[in-house]
Amino acid sequence: MNFSELEGCTAVLGGSFDPIHAGHLHIAHQVLLLTKAACVLFVPSGNHHFKAGKIRLNYTTRFRLVELAIASEPRFAISRADETGRGYTSHLMQKLFSENPRTRFIFIIGADNLAKLEKWYDFPWLAANLHFLILPRPGFSVQEIKLEGIIATELPIAISPISSTEIRERIDRGDSINGMVPETLEKEIVRLYNRQQGKA
Repeated sequence: MNFSELEGCTAVLGGSFDPIHAGHLHIAHQVLLLTKAACVLFVPSGNHHFKAGKIRLNYTTRFRLVELAIASEPRFAISRADETGRGYTSHLMQKLFSENPRTRFIFIIGADNLAKLEKWYDFPWLAANLHFLILPRPGFSVQEIKLEGIIATELPIAISPISSTEIRERIDRGDSINGMVPETLEKEIVRLYNRQQGKA
């Protein structure tokens, strides 16, 4: 697959990052490797409309954990662009375009979101202005989903099975999360979620 048109772009990886984990970092490294993007920009969401009331750690804490997790990679960056937003991709990207008029952005999305993409807020703007970088997801075939009306490139990588939900559940049960999050953050992440649950 030819990724030459993506070389030099900034790939936007948004999400709640509740918490940041090895799977997120794997995706970012693969994006840099395969597309030759200039940068992967992590954008933690402040108020995600799909996850209202479900995000465990506050924005400042999640932002700090992402910042620490990516500190050793010079081509990873982090943005507060969605700190006060409502989690709508069009709002986020319009803000990024406005603040960085000379930057070419691509937006990372999972294949599981393709079927419902047309129902996203302000889809006509998204279709007209964004280049989507599609990540494979188990049980979702990109070939079987109509991609008419959007600019999209599939990233053929193996996706890590790690999820933030599983990490939180393991911490709640007292199970190990070793290898699922950056080693330097493991104790801190366990402490934060235990404290959030009222555990010592």
